Amino acid sequence: MDETRRLKAIEALNKKKDRERMQRRAMLHHWAAYAKLHFDGVVLPYRILLDIERREHDGEFKEVCPNPYYPCPALSLKAVYSRPTPPTDKKDLPLNEHGLPDAMSDAEFRAAYKEYEQRVEAEKMPLDKWGYYYGKFLTPYNLEAFSTFDFWGKVPEDAEEKKVVEDFRAVCLEVWRDCKEHPENYNFEPVPRLEEHIQMYDVGYGYLRK
Repeated sequence: MDETRRLKAIEALNKKKDRERMQRRAMLHHWAAYAKLHFDGVVLPYRILLDIERREHDGEFKEVCPNPYYPCPALSLKAVYSRPTPPTDKKDLPLNEHGLPDAMSDAEFRAAYKEYEQRVEAEKMPLDKWGYYYGKFLTPYNLEAFSTFDFWGKVPEDAEEKKVVEDFRAVCLEVWRDCKEHPENYNFEPVPRLEEHIQMYDVGYGYLRK
């Protein structure tokens, strides 16, 4: 192989690697946005969450990201450390459906874990504050032009799910329009990431990026 052909082969290989890297990154952004909406209860349209994921990856999003505990950045470390540990003596515990000792059958642990779950729920954003805090994330977009996929991150699987998406769309549009007419009712101020958050909340590595 002559030098020209060798260089072209290397260039083609590098382009292929770059393309695959971009595809993997796009898939990671997709699943992160999808998981926030469908599993973490971050009630914002999929497309907006996807944009935030991309901007955060590129270092363009400096605020606290939308999350179940917003405007806090995460669950407090106080709550995290209060999670009870299962009983150390498991010999008398019945087995669960997976064939493992069922810690929840222990009354003391079950009561402690219920209290822990209540603490976690108490730190989550109250539903009546959703529009107040999240309205600002809706306003830069033309929600009226959003497709069902833009809102949901997938095609609804049945009539029931389709109804859920339609109601979700209606609620977002209502807040979106009201933000434009009555901005005084919403928080448009950025919620910055702060150094003290690292000592107070369960934030990930790289929370404060330079």
